[in-house]
Amino acid sequence: MKNFCFNRIFAAVLILVATATIFFACSKSNEATPDTNANDAKALAAASYEAQASTLYDDLFDVALSAGEEQGLGTNGRKALQDRSLSKLGGCYEANLDDVTIDKWPKTLTLDFKNGCTGTDGRTRAGKVIITISNYIMKPGTIINITLQNYSVGLVHLEGTKVITNQSSGTTFKYSTKVTGGVIKLDTLTFGYSCEKVITQVEGGNTPFVTEDDVYSGTGTASLTYPGGTVVTYTTKEPLIKALKCAWIGKGKADVTFDQVTATIDYGAGICDDSATVNIGDKVKGVLLPR
Repeated sequence: MKNFCFNRIFAAVLILVATATIFFACSKSNEATPDTNANDAKALAAASYEAQASTLYDDLFDVALSAGEEQGLGTNGRKALQDRSLSKLGGCYEANLDDVTIDKWPKTLTLDFKNGCTGTDGRTRAGKVIITISNYIMKPGTIINITLQNYSVGLVHLEGTKVITNQSSGTTFKYSTKVTGGVIKLDTLTFGYSCEKVITQVEGGNTPFVTEDDVYSGTGTASLTYPGGTVVTYTTKEPLIKALKCAWIGKGKADVTFDQVTATIDYGAGICDDSATVNIGDKVKGVLLPR
């Protein structure tokens, strides 16, 4: 009888020990393994926001070059565009140049898109873009300072300052760009934004009086700051290729890191469209870039 009772008690203890061991092993495993699906989803969303922000702040480079060409500020001897209907920025905005004296610098060019002006690139810009130019845009050393007043593209409001510096030499046209104090609202969230990039012309350099055939390659870094202070970092992985006549980057890749998870934005194979993909491993999300 004693042996029987002892055996029953011993078996029960073994079961309890085994159960406890399994329980604590599982608990420890759960604590060590994060919810990767949730983290990946957050990183995918962050990459999507970053792709949209980069698109609209990069557009200010296009605005400056296009408006400068139209006003004859691109290079010495270039006449201003007479038919505004051909403008990439649209025929409904007002351009005011503070000093039309030839070869006198700096000059301030104010573009007033009023309540909305749709360009040939399909973007509807509203508000004012104020561009201060130290010399002809295509002259090495020229600095372009861009500020925004009640400015928006579509339904997206943008704030901040962008500085473009001409770093060209010889026949190579190259610019550095820097965004500071950026603020952008995407969906229901308002983000802080900053960016530094180097943009090199890879096509169209042989026709300096024409921007329609210009194609640029860009590399650099950016950061997007969530309302709570979380910072998303952006680094180009492969050069970003964009034709000036196209509203979007057509080719290239960039890595976006959110909370130690990195997603890759793939802008495509060179087609001018508003689509990109964001991927983490086997997870892929399609992104429509803003018009």
